[in-house]
Order: sequence, then C-alpha cells, then structure tokens
Amino acid sequence: MMCRLEQVKVMKAAFGRVSITPPINGTFPDFFFQIEGVLDEIYARVAILDVGSLPVVIVALDVLGVGVAEMIDLETALSEKVGISPERIWITGSHSHSAPILCPIDLYGGFSPYLIGLKTRLVNLVVDLLQKLKPISIQFGRSTCNFNVNRRRIDENGNCSMAPNPDGIVDKSVPVISCRNEDGILVGVFFSYCCHPTILLGPKISGDYPGWAQLLLEKEYDSTVALFLPGVFGNIRPHLEGGDSFRLGTESDVISCGQKLAEAVQDGMQNCRDLSIDAIYAWRSKPQLPIDKPLSNDELDYIATQSIESQRKNDTSRSWRDSFHIAQRQWVQQVRLENAEGHRPSYQTYTFSRLQLGELNWVGLSGEFFLEYGTYVQQLGGSETTLAFGYTQGCQTYVPTAEALMQGGYEVEAYKRWKQSAPFKPEVEEVVKEAIVDLINSRP
Repeated sequence: MMCRLEQVKVMKAAFGRVSITPPINGTFPDFFFQIEGVLDEIYARVAILDVGSLPVVIVALDVLGVGVAEMIDLETALSEKVGISPERIWITGSHSHSAPILCPIDLYGGFSPYLIGLKTRLVNLVVDLLQKLKPISIQFGRSTCNFNVNRRRIDENGNCSMAPNPDGIVDKSVPVISCRNEDGILVGVFFSYCCHPTILLGPKISGDYPGWAQLLLEKEYDSTVALFLPGVFGNIRPHLEGGDSFRLGTESDVISCGQKLAEAVQDGMQNCRDLSIDAIYAWRSKPQLPIDKPLSNDELDYIATQSIESQRKNDTSRSWRDSFHIAQRQWVQQVRLENAEGHRPSYQTYTFSRLQLGELNWVGLSGEFFLEYGTYVQQLGGSETTLAFGYTQGCQTYVPTAEALMQGGYEVEAYKRWKQSAPFKPEVEEVVKEAIVDLINSRP
C-alpha cells in the first residue's frame, strides 16, 4: 500500500522599510504645526507574508492618519502593481500627532506632493520585497506596559472632561509576534499597544513613542524590521506623571516611553510560543454607521463665531490648534451647503478588515474607535491570539459607545473636524458590534 505524503506548507516572509521623513521647508500643509526640525526619522515599514498561495502585504506608516480617498489611492496603486486584491493589503497609521496627516484637511484640495512621493516609495519597496521571500517561523507572546490611562473623567453630573480616569477601562497588554529565519535570527516583529501617540504635538517631526520603540528594537536587533500596529485607543492616552491632569510631554518623555514599550516587546519575545500558520484568509466589510440630523444654520453660525473668537483670543497662529479652528469653519461651510441642497447624510461608511493567519485572528477598524470595541473583538474571538487594531484602512473620526455619546466630551464633538455632518446616533454601538460579529463569523 502506498502512502501519500501531504506537502508541508512553509511560511515565507520579507520585511523592509523606507524613510518617509518630509523635507523641512517651513509651513507644511500635511501637518497641524510649523515644522522646526526632525526629532527622529519616520518610516513606512512593510511585511509580506505568504504560505504558497496569495501573499498579504502589511504596511505600518509613521503618520497621524490616512484619509478614505487617500487610502483607496494607496491600495489601488499597490493592488494594480503587484496583483494582490485590496482585502489582502493591510495599511495602518501609527497616529503620531507629530507626523503628517494624509487626509482632506490638507490645503491642496487633492493628493499632496508628499502623499504622491510616499506612494511611489511604498510601491517600489513592496515590489522589491516580493522577490525576497524566505522561510520563517512565527512566535506569539504577551507583555505589559503601564504608561497609558483612560482619558475621560466623568463628574457627579455625568459630564465628561479630558483628564486621567484611573478607574476607566484601559488595556495595558502588549501582544508581540516575532518572526525568525531558518538560522533563528529575528527578522521581523509586530507589536501593539493601546495608547494615543500624543506625548508631543510638534514642532519637530517624530514617530512619538511608537516610532522610538520601533527604532530602538531595530537598533537592538540589527536584522529586524519592527512594525507597530496601533491598538483600539480612541479614549486612551499617555499618563506621564500619574497626577490629576495631563501635560504636554517633552522629547525625553517620548524617548522614555518608547524605551518602556521596546522593553515590553522584548519581554514578550522571551515569553512566547510557536505558532503554526498553514493558510492566510482575508475579509472586508463596509458597515454604515448611523449619524444624527445636521445642526441648524443658527447653531452653525454660533459655532463659526465662537471659533473665530477663540482663535483670536488664544493667538493660535503657527500652532497645531490653528488648523483645528480652520477645519471647524470649513466643516460649518460644508454643512451649510448640505442643508441648502437638502442633502442630509444619514450614515458614515467605515471599513472593517479581518486577517486570519493560522491561529492569529486580526480585526482592523478604520477610525478612532473606543477601547470598548477592541475588548468586544477579543471577547468574541475567545483566544489570546485574537487582536483588534484601530486606524486600519483609513483614519476617520471617533466612534464612541452609546454611553459616551450621552456624556459628551472631546471625542463626541470631534466629528466637526473630520467633516462629518452630525454626531453618531446612540444605536451606532449596536451597529458596530453586529458588524464585528459578522466579520468574526466569516469563514473561508
């Protein structure tokens, strides 16, 4: 009797990076501030994973965010060049507030020269890496890091302010996925953390704490490319001193927090187990999240007047806050036009993504979702290898929970700066959770 030997599928991978640090030439429309130098280089980092069928491309950008149109442009360029469907292209932005924002808030009215240059470098890197795939092994581990905190403090009347809330929901875990070649050398590592990269707000370009963590790991392991995949941290930020309020951080704070996260990643690599990946599957969905009726013209007039007075009073020129005021007044004009034309959008479309890499189950949400949604993903997955990420396939406005929408606060009002006509309806939480369930239940 003859025995048929099954072919063992071998995971192959290639990792690389390319600088995307922009030129320093005064005011730069892709930023919320006037650039005064570079604290640390920022990069596009790429991993390509393949088990003998169709590869997946994972891109980690050191940028504040990528808008919907800009994301489609990047995906299309990569898909057409290398023949991979968009759902197998996973693009994240670290959300560093000291890095470019690739969104319509820019002053060009279209795709900026910076984005065009970034796209060219990214496509060339992916094409090159597809020729360099080599066998790897994959390990999974977890660690913890402690400088994050919930940033929504609720008073006795149920009102919300941006202040440390040590009793609020928080996730201090650091999931780590390490990749080693046939000689056991570390060639790539993925890691995540739930915390806004808002230690700095300019004026120097920086990847903030995730950028430093990546750079420190790549310095420690010189054959490695380290990719930060942002967690679901819409309501989480750094707590630098453990006091009763937040403060703007310093360059030394950025380096210190980056070091703490890099050490946590190293700890996760020391406490890991081997993973078996024999197939890679990918899914996408486009849930429509319900929004409320737009404000009246009188309400819009009041917001525009307050914005002008606040800008004049605070003398915010040459500041990142100046762009917020400008964006808010642009939003007022947009909603006025929609009201005049009778065009009242009832929903905003988001992109939900899922990658299943053997035991690994990744879910990506294309916006600033509250941590509660990331926790829901992990609960549904029922495994420590189910991971939730934000700022994936685009950066859109905050998506709060139903309770947070009733409480108000910064995140609830931020829709104005993202050119969304009105806030979400409370039922948005139910819609998001149903979409997550459908995505988790998808089968090959």
